[in-house]
Amino acid sequence: METVKQHPRLIITALIALLAVIFVYSSFNGLYNAGVQQEQRLKAQYLDNQNYLSSYISGFYEQVGVARAATDALDTVLLDAVKGRYEDGQGGGGYTVDSPFFNAIVEAYPEAGTAELMRIWGKITDYVQAGREGYRNVQSKLLDMLRAYDTWRYSGLIQSRVVSVLGFPSQRLEARFGSNVLTGQKALDKMYELVLDSKTKEAYDDGTLDPLEIPKK
Repeated sequence: METVKQHPRLIITALIALLAVIFVYSSFNGLYNAGVQQEQRLKAQYLDNQNYLSSYISGFYEQVGVARAATDALDTVLLDAVKGRYEDGQGGGGYTVDSPFFNAIVEAYPEAGTAELMRIWGKITDYVQAGREGYRNVQSKLLDMLRAYDTWRYSGLIQSRVVSVLGFPSQRLEARFGSNVLTGQKALDKMYELVLDSKTKEAYDDGTLDPLEIPKK
């Protein structure tokens, strides 16, 4: 008789336990899926930023109509420009015909000749400045995504611990650059390293910035 009376209680207890398991599983699964999705987006955006730089370089020769140089010197100047080295605020003098940027172009690619560069100078500056703005935007987008990812990882007393138990950042998060691949926390750290020209990187490293020099061949 006592067993019959306890039977409904056992059923209720079992249902409560089952609901608890379902709730916990759903919560864990939701956090796991959210982490996977964010890491996939970060991985894709990191590659997209690199593709932007690659397309910017190749597009320069196509849009401006300058023949492809046999040296990497002009590529370096263009990359430094899109990364902000020649901005007025960086002491670079901007993009006028008497600026370090103009001299650097002439120095890096003498085959074009000063007269030829003067003829297309407006197209060069327009293209480079548009590339600079575009690159700033994709870098800002990546930083916003990284901040959102870290906010998600560290939010909530319980959620942050669950996210850590689930193993985020996981090995699925990849930072690919050239033939190198970093995963997990190393990949996350790499993504936070904004791509800077060498002079800017040196300034961040030692806290000083020497006067800019024109790149030599």
